[in-house]
Amino acid sequence: MNETQKTTGTEVIVPSQAEKIKYWTSLMPRIGFGLMLIGIIMSACFVHDFKDTNLGLMVGFGFIIGGIQVLLLGSLFHALQPKFAKEQQAMPAGQQPERI
Repeated sequence: MNETQKTTGTEVIVPSQAEKIKYWTSLMPRIGFGLMLIGIIMSACFVHDFKDTNLGLMVGFGFIIGGIQVLLLGSLFHALQPKFAKEQQAMPAGQQPERI
């Protein structure tokens, strides 16, 4: 049998590098927002005993702070992504980028 035959409807679409970057950079702010939401819920559940020895409250604060950092980094990566994609598209096909 010939193994090179394709069955209908099984085309493999490979995303470009710019599409991959766009997917991951748009996912990071969502993850950051989710972490902040988990932190707010945890902090609200453990706020009855407001001390530094309350582990649940401190973990909730950690989720809020970590979520803010992931959200900001994801937004920064998303903002810088079009600049990198434009630089790659501007180069001719056979030319390699210069290395420093």
